[in-house]
Amino acid sequence: MRKLVDPTALPVGSASPHAYAWLVVAILAGACGDDGGSPSPDAPSGFNVAPECNPLGISHCMAPWPSSAFEVDDATSATGRRLAIPAGTLPTNYNGADIDPAGWNRADGFSPAAPMVMAFPGGVSVTGLPTVDDLSASLDPTSATVLWDMTTGERVAHWAELDAARADAPDKQALFIRPGQRLASGHRFAVGITTRVTAANGGALPVPAGFIALRDGTPTEHPLLEAMRPRYGAVLDALEDAGVPRTELVVAWDFTTRSDADMFRVPLAARDRAVTALASHVIDFTITQDEVQDPANPIARKITGTLDAPLLLTNGGVYGDGTKLALDAAGLPAVQGFYQIPFVAIVPRCAYTAGAPVPMILYGHGLMGSANETGGGVQRTTAAELCAVFVGTDMRGMSTSDLEAVAGALNNISRADEVMEVLVQGVVNFLTTARAMRTTFATELFVNESQSYVDPAKVYYYGISQGAIFGTGIMAYEPTITRGALAVGGANYSLLLERSLDWPLYRGILEGAYPDPLDIVLAINLFQMRWDPIEGAGVAHVVRDGTALGTPPKQILMQIALGDEQVPNVGSWWQARSMGIPVLGPSPLVPWGIDDVEGPLTSALVIQDGGAPVPPATNTPPEDLGMHNLTRNQPASRRQIGEFFSTGQITNTCDGACVCPTQCM
Repeated sequence: MRKLVDPTALPVGSASPHAYAWLVVAILAGACGDDGGSPSPDAPSGFNVAPECNPLGISHCMAPWPSSAFEVDDATSATGRRLAIPAGTLPTNYNGADIDPAGWNRADGFSPAAPMVMAFPGGVSVTGLPTVDDLSASLDPTSATVLWDMTTGERVAHWAELDAARADAPDKQALFIRPGQRLASGHRFAVGITTRVTAANGGALPVPAGFIALRDGTPTEHPLLEAMRPRYGAVLDALEDAGVPRTELVVAWDFTTRSDADMFRVPLAARDRAVTALASHVIDFTITQDEVQDPANPIARKITGTLDAPLLLTNGGVYGDGTKLALDAAGLPAVQGFYQIPFVAIVPRCAYTAGAPVPMILYGHGLMGSANETGGGVQRTTAAELCAVFVGTDMRGMSTSDLEAVAGALNNISRADEVMEVLVQGVVNFLTTARAMRTTFATELFVNESQSYVDPAKVYYYGISQGAIFGTGIMAYEPTITRGALAVGGANYSLLLERSLDWPLYRGILEGAYPDPLDIVLAINLFQMRWDPIEGAGVAHVVRDGTALGTPPKQILMQIALGDEQVPNVGSWWQARSMGIPVLGPSPLVPWGIDDVEGPLTSALVIQDGGAPVPPATNTPPEDLGMHNLTRNQPASRRQIGEFFSTGQITNTCDGACVCPTQCM
């Protein structure tokens, strides 16, 4: 497969550079995303939408998305539905490779996180749309856009925005409707775009002919439209219940969100089968380097090595084309024996002289990073101040060694399994490392004069950036760790990506393979569906309780900096609302829909203000002002983490609201 960029040039780590020189090669592009044709309200039976495309669309085969146009009944699923995206309808890349829909069609519903998307010829005006700064406007009966939970009969808070990167191409500019938090699992939702939404020129939006045919009961020969018809009356009735008569609708559609049972099925099986394999296996490890530090250094040792982990991947787990989950006849991950995974540990000097065994912290690295970040400067400072041993491993699937697979998936979305499925192995690697910390590491590695200096009952999680984004999933599935600190994290990637300084290069690779702007939008939605089971988008609503995933209750501390240029604040607010946690008061800002509560708290969102200007409200990256690194460098942050891990209490360790650095020392 021809590569558009050298994968080693991709940004790595939580504080990676963002400017890269790279050459855009010639594009050989063809996509299902061609215009579906203009509406033909006078003759809906002959409207120009291909039979495999969404009949409610105008500008793209798959829009509006997500849509019940690509669902069928399935009595065996938890939702009673199953995705049925026709082969050959998803976009094709620059050399004509189709996206195989099989991996998506296994789901019993769509992502509970990704936005709803529509596009109109000539573009859309932002006038009157509910904004990200005022989600309450979307709950008003006069809201220009409507998101209605048909299962509960309630409006859902959301905001609507245009794809700012495509303002120069209004015919291909997506209109996003983004839920303010994770949608309920296994529910049916109706989406309405009302006549209060206008065209970019201020006139009326074109009404899709397929909507007219369904609204007016006009028969057509379009197979997907006719399959939708028996259920469509309920969509119009639901929107009328929301106060929107059908005469005030430009278009309306429905979709089903994926059930928890279906979403958790594969990672839970992987977790449980790995735990079973580990129960009868003594985790062996090999030290490849043991660096004794200078006596003046607060860190005494940096240990690099490998350890045994259950393997659930094909091809012996090698990094390369085609490696994905090894599935059994039931479609569940099957253990393929054991393989070696990397680890890095740092031991603070105080561990040798402490009056009692010290805690251990499982560390999660940044964007496309590795276990090597465990030995970084900030981690060393934190380990010394908390007097805790840090241990890290690679997040297989999105680590440095996975860069080629990530580039491959961006060039050809059919290769998404080589990233998204492999992330399940990443979670297994982390829970295996946690088990090693409690067992052979505690008794054989972290010893001084034959005495262990660590407490295997005190193991916690700390992840930064990507380590916080996936840290929510690690906390959700890990069966023993009950307290996790997530620094500058959030959810979901379909919201985070385009607002991040890390995204432009990755988007360049994707855009080189799929040049249609609406194909890019769909690609991000498709990726989100596969990310859901592992990142916070899929588990935020259950991680704290733990019951749904068979774990004890979990406590979560989120530390966020205003104006973060790599993990945008809107994603952090989205995750906090989805988890139902308050913001610790006093706070420099209280996001919409989140309670402001003074501590001590058992789970909380903590916001620090480093003086950055308010980032753009649009889906574009802000200026790089270094806010992504703010929280990890504040003494108040480290004190707060240490107290949280030791007592389970989250208190305000700043001098009032956390305005840094003056009040965060």
